[in-house]
Amino acid sequence: MSDFPTEGFGHVPCAPERVCPMIGEFIAWLVVAFLVNPLTAEVQSRLAEANAPPAIVAQVAACGAAAAPVLLQRAAEDPWWAIRTGLATWIGTVQAEVVLAEAAPGCTPALQAARPYLPQG
Repeated sequence: MSDFPTEGFGHVPCAPERVCPMIGEFIAWLVVAFLVNPLTAEVQSRLAEANAPPAIVAQVAACGAAAAPVLLQRAAEDPWWAIRTGLATWIGTVQAEVVLAEAAPGCTPALQAARPYLPQG
């Protein structure tokens, strides 16, 4: 009989001290690579194109860093949200700054300062 847990549909057996943390780290990397980084990069790129002051760009970058743990937690709890949000941002139906503001409400002042430099649409 194996020491690995096998109960539950779709459960991936793992040795918690070795494989499970690696899986968690891999999922976190995916969320950061395909959701968090693209969101912050899009906002920063739009700000740079609009010649926003460097202080505003830096504040928005700090907000992206502040939002990352919240976005990781939300993606872990609701993977479909992460997929929908990533795709909606990618195709332009959801603006990245809206997602960042929802994830890190403390970023509202920085995002409001950036708003004149973020063309809608």
